[in-house]
Amino acid sequence: MARFMTLPKIGVNMVEGTISEWLVSEGDEVKFGEMAFKAETDKDIQDIPADQSGIVLKILANPGDLVQCKEPVAIVGEAGEKFDDLLKQYEAGAAGEAEPTEEKEAAPEPENAAPAAEAKSGERVKISPLAKKMAKEMGIDYTKITPKGARISKADILAYKEAAKAPAAAAPPAAATAAAGTADYTGIRKVIGTRMTESIVTKPMSVLTVTCDMTKMLAWRAEINQGAEKKVGVNVLIAKACARALRDHPMLNAQLSADGDKIHIMEDVNIGFAVDTGRGLMVPVLRNVDKKGVLELSDDFAGLVDRVKQGNTQSGDLSGGTFTISNLGSFGVEFFKAIVNPPECAILAVGAVIKQPVVIDDEIVIRPMMKITLSFDHRIVDGAPAARFLVSVKANLEDPLRIIL
Repeated sequence: MARFMTLPKIGVNMVEGTISEWLVSEGDEVKFGEMAFKAETDKDIQDIPADQSGIVLKILANPGDLVQCKEPVAIVGEAGEKFDDLLKQYEAGAAGEAEPTEEKEAAPEPENAAPAAEAKSGERVKISPLAKKMAKEMGIDYTKITPKGARISKADILAYKEAAKAPAAAAPPAAATAAAGTADYTGIRKVIGTRMTESIVTKPMSVLTVTCDMTKMLAWRAEINQGAEKKVGVNVLIAKACARALRDHPMLNAQLSADGDKIHIMEDVNIGFAVDTGRGLMVPVLRNVDKKGVLELSDDFAGLVDRVKQGNTQSGDLSGGTFTISNLGSFGVEFFKAIVNPPECAILAVGAVIKQPVVIDDEIVIRPMMKITLSFDHRIVDGAPAARFLVSVKANLEDPLRIIL
C-alpha cells in the first residue's frame, strides 16, 4: 500500500528542514533506517533516514524546499502501485497536521507586504501549529499570507513580519549602481538568517555589560600551560566561569516551552560556542561543563571544534545547548552584542583582552581588561537576576580559584 515518507523530527527543538539533496531517485528501493536524503536543519546539513520501506514512487519535496517535521517528502509503495489518492491528498494540503482557519475579520494588510491570496469565506487555510502560535503572538492575520509550500510555516510568518516593518520602497535613482555580484541566500546562510530573525522578532532582548580584570586568570593559565603538551585555552576558562555562575543562577540556564506556557530550567549545563567555519557560523556544544575539569574540557573542546571545521560532526555535537558563548576577541573586537541562540535564554559576548589604565587603591596601574556582554530573553529573566549572574561570571573570571574548587 502506498504511503508517505515524511521528514522525521531529529532533536527536541527541530521543527523544520530544507531539503538539500536526495540520495535516492524515483524507482529506487529504500529500506527503513537507510539514508534517503540530506536536509539542512537549524544545526547543520544532516543525512536523514527513511521512515518507510518500499519503492520511491514520487518525490514530493525538491532540493531547496522548506518542509515542516512530519510533513511528506515522498511517496513509497510497491513497484507500479497507483498513488493518485495520496498525491491529491498532498496537493490539497490535507496530509500532516493542517489546521482549520478561524473565520474572522481580515486585518489590514501591511502596505509593503508581499501580495497574498486571501482566503475565501469558509475556506481552510493550512498553517503549522508553530506558525499559528507565532502569528497570534505577533498579531498577524495569517489568512493574508501566501505560503511558499503546502501550508504556512514559521519562515512565512517571519518574512511577512519583516515585510510589514520595511519602509515604503523609494523609486530607484536614475542611474543605479549595478551589483558587483550575487551570492545565493540558501543552505546554512539561510538557516542562520532565519534563526537570527526568529530570535530578534520573538525575544524581547536586553543587554548588560561589565569589564573584567583578567590579571589573575591569565597568570594562572600561563602557569598551568608552562611545559604542557596540550594548552588550556581562554574559551574553556570562560566556559567554566559561566558554568559555575549558571549553577548559582539557574534561570539563565532555562528555555521557554514551545507553547509559551512554561519555563523549563535545564538540568545539564551544556555550553555552545559560536565557531566560524568555511560553511558559515556553527555552534558546537560542550557538554556537562560544570562537572568536568579544565584539562578534560580542553581536550573535548579541541576535538569538537576540529570536527565542526572539518565537517565531520558526530551526533549531538550541534544540539542540546543551554547557553552560548561568542568570542570575537581574537579579531580585536572589544565590545559587541550577540543575538540569543533559540531556544536558549542567554548568550555571552566576549571581547578582546586589552591592557588599560585602571585605578586600584587610588593608584593608576595597567591591567589586562576584558568586556563581557550578556544578551538575555526578558520573558524568562529580569534585569536584576541577569545582572547578578553577570557579576558572578565576572567574579569567577577574576579569581580562578572559584572555578577549580
